[in-house]
Amino acid sequence: MARVRSSELRYVWVYGLVVGIMVNLAPIVRCLSDPVTFESVAGYGPGALALKVINCFLFGRLFSLISLGSLGPFSNWFQRQEMAVQRAIEFVLFVVLTEFFFQLHLFLLGPSLHEGVMHFWYFAQNLAQLVGVYGFWYYVKAVRESNEALIENEQLKRLEVKNQLDALNSQLNPHFLFNALNILNISITTDPDKAQSIVHNLSDILRYNLKIQKQNLVRLSEELAVARAFLELYKARFGEKLVFNFERTNINKEWYVVPLSLQLLIENAIKHNIITSNHILHLKVEVDEVAGQLVISNSINRKPHTDGLGIGLSNLNKRYELISGRITSLSDDSEHFSVTIPLIESP
Repeated sequence: MARVRSSELRYVWVYGLVVGIMVNLAPIVRCLSDPVTFESVAGYGPGALALKVINCFLFGRLFSLISLGSLGPFSNWFQRQEMAVQRAIEFVLFVVLTEFFFQLHLFLLGPSLHEGVMHFWYFAQNLAQLVGVYGFWYYVKAVRESNEALIENEQLKRLEVKNQLDALNSQLNPHFLFNALNILNISITTDPDKAQSIVHNLSDILRYNLKIQKQNLVRLSEELAVARAFLELYKARFGEKLVFNFERTNINKEWYVVPLSLQLLIENAIKHNIITSNHILHLKVEVDEVAGQLVISNSINRKPHTDGLGIGLSNLNKRYELISGRITSLSDDSEHFSVTIPLIESP
């Protein structure tokens, strides 16, 4: 259930008062203009009219709070019930409250010649008010949810633009390109097969980055393929100092992820850790289709001073939250750092 805003709770008082007056506006005007004639025509006096206004106010307030789910423990219990049970509870409350106010009317003001008409009027008035209460608050919540959806869409668009810029910066990162081209230059004469592999991997990465510029989601299979190409380029640079493996990546369903999720996390691992012959970086990518998640973990041997990628990880988490309603999770101990990202079913 959507969170209730404090402003809505404040307006419940105003709404109840306005409904109480509006429902009884015609008799109020007649009573104020000519109290004597009003009592002889209507069959009840100012006291009974005041009681009806109070009935409308309290009735409207109570069912507004029920509609908004703002009655504390009762609302929590009420929302857990089946729809049929909720409607039955509301019906019982409606009958009990209406009968209570009618009997209170008789107790305070005495019997009336038009008691049957008055009894019917109480039920008809409260029924109309009940329909109005639920209709009004349904409209309020629908407008609120629509506005929240528009805000989330706008946030997502802004993140998309930022992601496109980040992707462009990543694919044209001078250090990344320099290292890849430098290794390519050396390999052309010393290891032509390796040079050809570097060219293929680099072209795959750049082609993929251009392809996903305006996409919110990409197939997991494509993201895994590019992540492998990305790691192969780093493998060409670090050699045996970088060890990576992909586990359970022969997927059975068509899953989707946010573009460049793996590339960002791979860069995060390489940037933050020392990679030498004595400090080998182990990196693992594992798909868990049962849990619907992808886990990227790496061994830890942190560099003493590096610029943080907290903004990138936060951005990734926000994009997942806006697109799928789920979030990423981090695990950091003395030996391994891992990020779990949710897998999204076919959009």
